[in-house]
Order: sequence, then structure tokens, then C-alpha cells
Amino acid sequence: MSRVVVEYNPPISRETQKVIREEVTPSMISNDETSCQYEITAVADVLIELEELGNTKDLFLINDLINQGVHYIEF
Repeated sequence: MSRVVVEYNPPISRETQKVIREEVTPSMISNDETSCQYEITAVADVLIELEELGNTKDLFLINDLINQGVHYIEF
């Protein structure tokens, strides 16, 4: 059996959320379009590429979630 782990509303900055929305294609969009799920390694890849944003705190959080076995983030 396999499980998919989703971290709902992780405490990442609004700036980083905006970057994710603009740069990462969502894997799922809710029916009412109020939230999306993003594959977490795709998020990490984009944040690493755009590290000049200076928000290493959010990248650290994403990497920590990956280490905890999270597959998707949703916000």
C-alpha cells in the first residue's frame, strides 16, 4: 500500500506562495478553485533556481517537509 502525504497551508511566506503559483503547475485544483496542490520536489526545484529571492527560510521548510515524507503542499 502507498500513501500520499499532503501538507495543507504550510507556513511559507506570501511572496513564496506567489512564486509557486506563477512558476509551478498545480497537480490538483480544488473544485471551487480556492486551493491547489503542488508536487513538493517541483516546488523545491523552482525555489532553488530562484534562490536570489533571499527567502532561504521557505526553502529550508520545503526541504524539511521533503525529509518528513511529504509529497505535496496545498494552499
